[in-house]
Amino acid sequence: MSTLLENVARCDSVASAEEALEFCSRTLPDLILMDVFMPDMDGHEACRQLANNPKTQHIPVVFVTASVSDEAQEKCWNAGGVDFVQKPVNATTLINRVKSHLAHKLKTDLLEQLIYTDRLTGCFNRHYLEESLPDIVRESDRTGTPLSIAIFDIDLFKQYNDKYGHIEGDTCLWKIAKALKSSLLRPMDRLIRVGGEEFLIILPGTHEEGAQTVCERILQTVSTEHIAHALSPSGFLTVSAGAATYHPNSADMIDETMLAADKCLYLAKENGRNSYAFVGPDGESRVGAG
Repeated sequence: MSTLLENVARCDSVASAEEALEFCSRTLPDLILMDVFMPDMDGHEACRQLANNPKTQHIPVVFVTASVSDEAQEKCWNAGGVDFVQKPVNATTLINRVKSHLAHKLKTDLLEQLIYTDRLTGCFNRHYLEESLPDIVRESDRTGTPLSIAIFDIDLFKQYNDKYGHIEGDTCLWKIAKALKSSLLRPMDRLIRVGGEEFLIILPGTHEEGAQTVCERILQTVSTEHIAHALSPSGFLTVSAGAATYHPNSADMIDETMLAADKCLYLAKENGRNSYAFVGPDGESRVGAG
C-alpha cells in the first residue's frame, strides 16, 4: 500500500501492532491504515489502545480487511475506526479515501488550532487547559510519574500598559511568551496563556526540583530580554512564578496543586517580585531568585 500512496503522502510501515502503537505514540501520524489481522494483536485491540492514549486518540484509523460482513463492519466501528478498505485493495478507492480522510484531518487540526490557541502570543489558551489537563493527569496516574504546574505573572504589567500603551503591552506579551517558549526544552511541556499577563506551564514527568530549575531558567531568560520598564525597580520588565507538583494516586487533587502554585506565585510577589516560590517535597513553600 505504501507504493500506491507514495504520491499522496509520506508513508511509514511497521510489521506488528506493538510496533504500530509505539511508532504512533512517538510520531503522531495524520492517518493510520491498519490490518485487522496481525500476529501479536488484532487491529481492533490496537485501535482501542490508540483511542485510550491521550496522545493518539484523535488520529483516525482506517481498517484494511478482507471481510466486509455486517459483523466485521460492526467490530471495526466499535473499535473506533473511521472507515475500512476491502481486500484486495482497489488502488483508486484507497487513494481517494486516504485523500478524503487527510483533508478532513487537516480541517479538524486547523479548527482545533483556532479553538485552542491564543491569537496574540501563539500559546495554548485557557480552553486548551480545561480540555487537556484531565487527560494529562490520567497519564500521570497511569505512569506513576509526577506532574508539575508553574504559573508566571509579568510584574507591574498594568503600570507598563499605563506608561507605554496597549500596543507596546501586546508586543511585550508576545516577547515574554517567546522567552517562555524558548526556556522549555521538551516537546511535552505546554505553555498556556491563562489570561491577561498570566501564563501557566504544564510539566509532565517533572518533580519539585525540576520545576524549580524551570522557574530559575525562565526568570533568567526574561531578564536577558532587557525589556525596558521605567516603573520597575530594576528598570527592566521581570516576571514572578509559583510552582507545585502533583503526585499520582495521592490524596491531593490536581485542583489543589493548581491552587498551591497560585499561592506560591503570590508569595513570590510578596517577596519583592522577580522571584519564584515552590512547594518542596516536604510540603513547605520556598522562595528563590533567578
